[in-house]
Amino acid sequence: MPKPKLVLLHGWAVHSAIWHSVQKDLSIHFDLHPIDLPGYGDRQAEDGNLGLDQLTDDVLTMAPENAHWVGWSLGTMIAMSAALRQSDRIDSLILVSPTPMFMQAEDWKHGITLPALENLQSRFHSDYATALKRFLLMQAGTDQVARTNAKATWQRLTQSPTPSTGTLDAGLEILKTTDLRRKVQGINVPTRIITCQEDRVIPAAAGQALHQMIPQSTLLELPSGHAPMIEIPRQFVQAISAA
Repeated sequence: MPKPKLVLLHGWAVHSAIWHSVQKDLSIHFDLHPIDLPGYGDRQAEDGNLGLDQLTDDVLTMAPENAHWVGWSLGTMIAMSAALRQSDRIDSLILVSPTPMFMQAEDWKHGITLPALENLQSRFHSDYATALKRFLLMQAGTDQVARTNAKATWQRLTQSPTPSTGTLDAGLEILKTTDLRRKVQGINVPTRIITCQEDRVIPAAAGQALHQMIPQSTLLELPSGHAPMIEIPRQFVQAISAA
């Protein structure tokens, strides 16, 4: 009997090697389809200077039909956008560290401020490899297994060419301008929302609010920071395979 298909969508500034720590164990349960967004990983030659609609078109073209979709961070916005566009192709959504709106606003306190986003942009522009390593190790904290996974993932990620500033800036522009709060109630596929208790990038409250917006959603909270696939890989695989 064939395994269910699982699409994996990475977040900003990384490519599909972000799943390195869990890919082997996930492959026991699923036929994996990790997708590199344009301008990242194996798709460096392609134009990464794209908006949310174009990235949605891109992944819908690359993803197999009748698959479960896992999105992480920025990848959750693309996954939700795809489900709103072609729900018949998607068996379920699994949204890890999700948010319908990344930026803070008067009516949305679960985002980051513009100065924080600009600081992130500056650090990745000036020294991508160092900024990425710092980010991954910050998520890992002091746990030695998590730090080992973070270093191994960083090595895999930096084997590919550095994303261009245009690609990085285009992704940040999506994060800066996207607001899906009034659209996600139209998602009509089973959706599992996985929030992380110690997430300092996208707070768990954002995912909790999203759960209230999506009618067919369930909510699970993991004891980790923003990157549970690195920090608590065994629990992450369990959470995905149970969805």
